[in-house]
Amino acid sequence: MNRAGVLGKGWSISTAMAGILGAMAGGYATWAVQPARGQGDGHTARAAGVKAPLEEAIHCPLAFAGIHLQKDDPRESRIAYHFCKPVNDHLNQCMLYDGTGPDARLIGIEYLVDDATYQAMPDEEKEYWHDHKHEVDAGLLKSLTQKGDEEKQTLAKVRTLWGKVYHTWVKGDAYPSGPAKLFWSVTGEPPLILPAGTKLPPELSRH
Repeated sequence: MNRAGVLGKGWSISTAMAGILGAMAGGYATWAVQPARGQGDGHTARAAGVKAPLEEAIHCPLAFAGIHLQKDDPRESRIAYHFCKPVNDHLNQCMLYDGTGPDARLIGIEYLVDDATYQAMPDEEKEYWHDHKHEVDAGLLKSLTQKGDEEKQTLAKVRTLWGKVYHTWVKGDAYPSGPAKLFWSVTGEPPLILPAGTKLPPELSRH
C-alpha cells in the first residue's frame, strides 16, 4: 500500500518528521505485520499482524488545520485539526480534533478522495462531498507538519481532493450531545462564507 495515499507517490515529508518516519521506511504496512520489540518482560508491545491505525495517522505528513461550516447552518463554524491516515491510493481518512494538546477533543471524521473517485460517484452521493479549492487559495488550510515548498506541494494536492466530513461533537460541554452533523468547506460564495468575527487559530491567522 502506498503510504502517501491520495497524496500520490513521491510526495515528500517535513524535515521535522523525517526522524520519526525513518523507522517506517518501506511503508506503514511493513511494520504493521511485524512483531513489535519486547518490553523487557518477555511480552511484546504489539502482537504480530495487529495494526495501529492511530499511530499511522499521527505519523502521516497529511496533518493540517482548517475551518468547517455546518452545512444546514453555515453561521456555525468549527476549527478542526486533521490527522489523516492513507487507506489506499484513492482514499484518506482523517480524525478531527479541536486542538493539538493532550486535552484536545475528538470532534469528527473526514474522508478525502481523489477527483477520479468523486467523478465516478452517483449524483446523490456527490451532494455530501465538498472541494477544497477556495480554502487552499484563501489560506484557510495550513499544514501542521510542513513549511515552505513542502507545504505548498501538499496543499496543492489537497486542493484537488474532495472531502466528506461529519462533526460528531457539535453541541455539549461535558460530552457531545445531539446528532452528528454534515459540515462543509468555506467556498467563498454565500452562504458558505467565513462568518464575520470568526476567531482563527495561529495556524490559520498567519496566511
